[in-house]
Amino acid sequence: MGVHKRNGVVYLDVHKLPERPQSDLDRRRCYVGYCFESLATEDPRRADGEGIHHVDANVEFCSVIKTKLGAHRILMGAEMDCCDSTNDGKRFYVELKTSCELNYHTEERFEREKLLKFWIQSFLAGVPYIVIGFRDDAGRLVRTERLRTKDITQRVKMKNYWQGGVCLAFADEVLCWLYGTVKEDEDYILQFAPPFNRLELLQAQACPDVITSHLELL
Repeated sequence: MGVHKRNGVVYLDVHKLPERPQSDLDRRRCYVGYCFESLATEDPRRADGEGIHHVDANVEFCSVIKTKLGAHRILMGAEMDCCDSTNDGKRFYVELKTSCELNYHTEERFEREKLLKFWIQSFLAGVPYIVIGFRDDAGRLVRTERLRTKDITQRVKMKNYWQGGVCLAFADEVLCWLYGTVKEDEDYILQFAPPFNRLELLQAQACPDVITSHLELL
């Protein structure tokens, strides 16, 4: 990601890396995920057996969120899948995910790796619920499970897989390091160095236009 310090504020700009070639199976799994999102957010009056409409991977809704991590005040954008509401009409965001149906051999990896990604993404964005669609090998939806984001850490803590507090403390330390290291009006690239066990901060040559345009409006 890009790191840019302007007027005492550190801007983090996520860089999308070139996608590696995907196999037919990888493309099918991506499509199944988009199908689940479309199915979960379609009109509930849709007839049983009716085909899923409007599967579009290019449509997204983003929310701007103000939060804190340690002593750091953070303003960030996050993609949101959908929202739901309580009986009294209060709305809240819901994250939609898919996974292969679990068995004795796959449950541990799911809780060690996938639940960590699900949790950190939803926790930082303030999303209280995650709905997971479990599929079979043919891509058919088998069941759904609704998780409360705050309950995930307790679920894995009992098995000593990972701890949410440790993850957040690491993120806080990285932000402290960045703020103290990057210089005003200079640009950097932050990346994991192979084999992905340390962070590198490299000098960059430019600041994205979107940040420059934002600064001109201040």
